[in-house]
Amino acid sequence: MMPYLSIFLFGVLLAVPVSPPQEDTSEVSERVRQIDSLYNPPVSESGADMLFGTKVLDAGTIKETAVPPEYEFTWTNDGNRPVTVLKVTTTCGCAVPSFERVPVQPGEKGSLKVTYHPKGHPGKFDRRIFVYTDLSGARPAAVLSLKGYVEAADVPVWMFRHQMGSLYLRRTELEIDGQRKAVERILCMNAGSEPLRIGVESTLLPPYLSFRCEPETIPPGGEADLVISYDPEAVPMKMLKVVPVILTGLDLPPSQRTIMVKFKVETNIKR
Repeated sequence: MMPYLSIFLFGVLLAVPVSPPQEDTSEVSERVRQIDSLYNPPVSESGADMLFGTKVLDAGTIKETAVPPEYEFTWTNDGNRPVTVLKVTTTCGCAVPSFERVPVQPGEKGSLKVTYHPKGHPGKFDRRIFVYTDLSGARPAAVLSLKGYVEAADVPVWMFRHQMGSLYLRRTELEIDGQRKAVERILCMNAGSEPLRIGVESTLLPPYLSFRCEPETIPPGGEADLVISYDPEAVPMKMLKVVPVILTGLDLPPSQRTIMVKFKVETNIKR
């Protein structure tokens, strides 16, 4: 009988439900409180002097491939002393603030701008902006909000850090050892709806650098390599340490379609 009794008792033990370890609710509540304090910190009493037209801006829907849009918050100095904005921080590096560090006199208006970079941030967003003034001390004088929705791109633009119009690139700078031959490739992608044929301003390209795009035409959504080759044998007596390579095929000013080629050492060729 003993073996059967042992089996019976073992089955009873298996049938007893075992509750998973419960997380301490006080710890959960503390984490929630800390997160909330980051997004909604207590503001300085001096913040009452900054009368904002609105503290919440709705950006609506932004395409992930869009040129980063800029939004403006305006305010009036409703106090009796000048107010100077000293610092503005945000909860994400994708929201970049800009402002003038000048005193705003009582009754006058001030403003700050926030540029939102949607690439790599698809979906809903609610970015907080913390405004610090010369009167607010360690606490922000105001907490603002920029919210909206980023429509995800059909192509993976998040893989590319740099943008030149509809051309997205992994990098826009190269570093080459000036003592030996080199071939450098930059992966890029056409995020537009029309084919791209990328070239260079050949009259500005020095004889020791050459350029080609593989393939020559980049279809919409397609990827390509921008290939820059260096030949030390073609270097004159002295060469530049930095050479700008200006791309063609993009409807942008030259400064916005330039790849910088840097040489690790200054090369002097003896003839």
